[in-house]
Amino acid sequence: MKNITKLLTTTALLMGFSGACAAWADNTSSEVRLVATIDNSPAFKPVTWEIYRVDDPTKRYERARRHSFTLKSITPGRYRAIVRRDGAVHKRDFYVMADTTSRVNVPVD
Repeated sequence: MKNITKLLTTTALLMGFSGACAAWADNTSSEVRLVATIDNSPAFKPVTWEIYRVDDPTKRYERARRHSFTLKSITPGRYRAIVRRDGAVHKRDFYVMADTTSRVNVPVD
């Protein structure tokens, strides 16, 4: 009887955790502000941005001619930012967590 109680308790806990993970993955209330930097300060120079989710590179966010880029209502997960400036390419991976506002600096110097 004790084993059955432990098994049912463990099963209930695991189902609760899997439900929480599914809710976390579907959340789109996060925001990320990406900033191209030179010497740890905003670049204030035109750059081209390309951002995509690492596990789904088909959906891309792109913008040109600004040193910063804000993504609103983004799904949590792992993303990659590719920044092009004066012929040079700079890459940075970052993670987006649920219900957060983050700032990601991408050095371009």
